[in-house]
Amino acid sequence: MENFYLIALVLFFSGLIHGLVGFAFALTALPLLALFTGVKQAVPLMALYSLTINVILLVVLKERKIFKIPLRFFLFLILGVILGIRGFTLASEFALRVILFIAILCFLLWEIIRPQNHSAFYRNEIDSKFFSNIWGLLVALLAGLLGGLLNTPGPPLIMYLSLLRFNKDLFKATLQLILAFIALNAVINHLLVGNITFSIFMTYVYLLPFVLTGMFIGQKMYSKLSNRVYYYFVNIMLFVTGILLLLKKH
Repeated sequence: MENFYLIALVLFFSGLIHGLVGFAFALTALPLLALFTGVKQAVPLMALYSLTINVILLVVLKERKIFKIPLRFFLFLILGVILGIRGFTLASEFALRVILFIAILCFLLWEIIRPQNHSAFYRNEIDSKFFSNIWGLLVALLAGLLGGLLNTPGPPLIMYLSLLRFNKDLFKATLQLILAFIALNAVINHLLVGNITFSIFMTYVYLLPFVLTGMFIGQKMYSKLSNRVYYYFVNIMLFVTGILLLLKKH
């Protein structure tokens, strides 16, 4: 495989970031990987890796509380993905990226100026109403829609979970469950249309050790972070996500 070590380095670094903050693997890896393998190979490859690392982190975190999230939240995620894939949009893709970046920027500014006494409180339990009320279902629909349109379901989920102020383990585990569900849907769709070929699957197998090594190093670093420092990293990566969205070409 040409550029094997460069591709391995990209996947290692992306896995490390995901292990640390719990998101941004595909968005970090896809633009660089597409330069070496082409978009048609990179996208289904990212779906396979995303499903793998999200499931593994779920097992590592051992947070059973996340299973209190009601089924209707996931049904709205599916509905959003279907609408997104069918091109349910009132604006161009670039306009959507700009709007999303502005939303991320406004959220981060609000996080900076919000009263400090609120940021010291972290929830240790999941209340199902947070995921079954109108706001939770709207976030699920929007995340699915962005996942279908731009392949970036993360930002609305991250912003909503940040507002709920879960402790870092609950935040990260909840995010892994939702992202694993989305990645599973993506893998199934790629399999059904024949995008995951034997060649792509073997590439996935050969490079998987680099992804897992990065992910476990990131997870090791994550375990040493306090809740407050973890949220600082989350906000930094959320901002980087917004920048990458503006630069994204595919």
